[in-house]
Amino acid sequence: MIIEIKNEHLAVKINTLGAEIKSIKTNGEERLHQPNEIWEDQSPVLFPICGTPTGNKITVDGVDYPMTAHGFAMFSEFELVNQTETSATFLLVSSAETKKSYPYDFEFYVTYTLDESSIDVCYEVKNKSIGAMYFSVGCHEGYLCPEGLSAYELHFEKAEPKNPFICEGRRPIENGFSIVDGHSVHKLTDELFTDSITVVYDSPVSEYVILKNTLSGRETKIYFKDFDHLLMWTEPGADFVCIEPWCGMSQLGLPCRDISEKNGIHKLEENGTYSVHHIITF
Repeated sequence: MIIEIKNEHLAVKINTLGAEIKSIKTNGEERLHQPNEIWEDQSPVLFPICGTPTGNKITVDGVDYPMTAHGFAMFSEFELVNQTETSATFLLVSSAETKKSYPYDFEFYVTYTLDESSIDVCYEVKNKSIGAMYFSVGCHEGYLCPEGLSAYELHFEKAEPKNPFICEGRRPIENGFSIVDGHSVHKLTDELFTDSITVVYDSPVSEYVILKNTLSGRETKIYFKDFDHLLMWTEPGADFVCIEPWCGMSQLGLPCRDISEKNGIHKLEENGTYSVHHIITF
């Protein structure tokens, strides 16, 4: 089911399947990637893990559970629990089906709220299990770049202390990354994303990044203070780029004896609540 929220600046459509944004229009112009042969998704919500687990499984207390990349939330039907003209809240609750791959009891809320030209995206995780649970959460919005990647740059709020790296193999990136007027700038190119690589900004000190069109000056600002990492992915020749705040990390092909040892995993105590949000401004 598609849910729409809007104000005088934005019109946003969200699918109850995956609580995924399907359209973001500013003054009638689409700003979100639309499915094509390069990527069929648009803005999947990542839970209860981020990235690809080694062997496509997680291990909890000695038991192996099958787990796909980025978790099962994106394939799950959420319940719409609240809606106004400018906001909507979706809920995914643990079930017999989710426990086939993730043995914890949980409630996972996703709330979208419009404020002028901004979308506030809030993720809230509640632990309903006996004992602690381990999880990650993140986002994967794809922003349209119709002029091609070479027309765009990422401008960070601050000067980042080190260069980003490529996710698999942790190979550092040196080309196209510079410090300009006290903040880091990363020029985007098709060549950067050869072989479907993911770029990782590990524990950035900036609280926001701006995707800037160098031809028109148009900007999209992503505020991600609550998140541990920022990732970026696309494919050569694509007309979009994904900018992804994560509270979690891919396992990078490394073995993992237990979910509690997984890269970037978060621990939530019994009856605990964990909440993060990011803000997208057009």
